[in-house]
Amino acid sequence: MISSRTSLSGRRGMVIVVALFFAFSLMILVAGMLYQHKNVSGRNRLSLENQQAFFAARAAIQHLLLKAKLFPTELYDSVEFTTGKSPLCDFTEFTGSENFQLVTGFSGVYFRIKPEQEKAMDGKPKYFYLKVPGANDIYLKMGSFYNPEYRYLEKGLVDPDPSKKYTSPKAPKLDYSPRKFLDYYVRDCTNTLVDGKHLQPSLEMPIADNLPTVNSWKISTSDKYPYTMTYKVNKINLQAMKELRRYNEEAIEIEVEGSIIDVKFNPAKPDKGGRYSQVQRKVQKITRRGPPP
Repeated sequence: MISSRTSLSGRRGMVIVVALFFAFSLMILVAGMLYQHKNVSGRNRLSLENQQAFFAARAAIQHLLLKAKLFPTELYDSVEFTTGKSPLCDFTEFTGSENFQLVTGFSGVYFRIKPEQEKAMDGKPKYFYLKVPGANDIYLKMGSFYNPEYRYLEKGLVDPDPSKKYTSPKAPKLDYSPRKFLDYYVRDCTNTLVDGKHLQPSLEMPIADNLPTVNSWKISTSDKYPYTMTYKVNKINLQAMKELRRYNEEAIEIEVEGSIIDVKFNPAKPDKGGRYSQVQRKVQKITRRGPPP
């Protein structure tokens, strides 16, 4: 009888141990699921805000490209000013010695055999070309054979290297503020404050007042947004593009930045979260309207 009771008590003890084991395992499983859900939710939120910052940066590119479409000549001239080049001069580099023929009686002066439209009505060449000294098989349309400075905005920009003498000026003096025209060109390609002024008030996207969480925002009750979205053009630099073989064409690299500021942003602790930014770059060809003088 005692043996039977002892056996029954031992079985009950095993059942309790097994039940506790399964309960503990279930607790670990639930805790793991909650932790994973929290991590996934955080990653999804971070991915969403990064995507919002991505499209904010795209807005800056589209804004600048729209202005470039409406005012291409002003953009081209501003880019040329930054390097010290005169935008009215032809900096196109031509190659292919088989297409050029030396002008009789001149040293280093050529005319193009093709295309036919470079010949006048009497069959004589309309334009003449200089073979760049020190460079292999590169020709420039002539404006002044003896004075390369006419191609640049100020004196003293001619590079002593013969291969760069007519094409790549030295950096202009900072006293002339060579980037000021370009800086003013991109000045209004933003939806945020510039020098404390609202340049594009209709494009601003301020966050709604007294918004505790993003999920509490409703489009039907607010005339603002669940986050602040800003974009701007950081800088524009001249780039090299192999396909450029014409006057009035340049390639530029555009760098823009888009930012999202949500309800978690604390101005006192800007590095603790709530602000998400993305920088994008794009190489774009620009064209100046109108023929060279």
